[in-house]
Amino acid sequence: MAELVANRYAMALFELATENNLIESIQKELKFITDSLEANPQLEELFKSPLMKSEDIKQLMKECYEKSVNIKLLNFLFVLVDKRRQSYIKRIQIEYKALVDKSNNVVEAVAITAEPMKDKDLDMLREKLSKTTNKNVSLVNKVDKDVLGGILIKMGDKEIDGTIKRRLVALREQLTQIIV
Repeated sequence: MAELVANRYAMALFELATENNLIESIQKELKFITDSLEANPQLEELFKSPLMKSEDIKQLMKECYEKSVNIKLLNFLFVLVDKRRQSYIKRIQIEYKALVDKSNNVVEAVAITAEPMKDKDLDMLREKLSKTTNKNVSLVNKVDKDVLGGILIKMGDKEIDGTIKRRLVALREQLTQIIV
């Protein structure tokens, strides 16, 4: 339910941003808002509080963000408050980013390795993934000591497992089938 609500509001915001040629700036400003809420949990609680009147929440938002975000985004926040949907701001930001990435033909990927990858290797992998998927790949390297060796790539709903751990598990399965 929350994802559906957030998606609808994100789509509406994306359409507004597209019409006004503000896609990138709205994305940055929305990220700024969610980051500020994460940094100030008390502020987030005030925004979400059912005890506060909508007008008070709007005034608080205006004081916090009027000088740092576009008026169209501020008005969007006011609509969220009027509809009592301000608790969805973080989820809306995530959905909005996904819409921006989709419109820019960008897909996010994570390369999980036992040791940090060199920038050169990361760039080569990014290029290969971009050619394979025909998309602009945004690649991040995460280190996980459980990998042992090799690489695990998570890209959207796809997973490419080239780890030694997976190969050892497969070998174990083969050996148990031979013994049985």
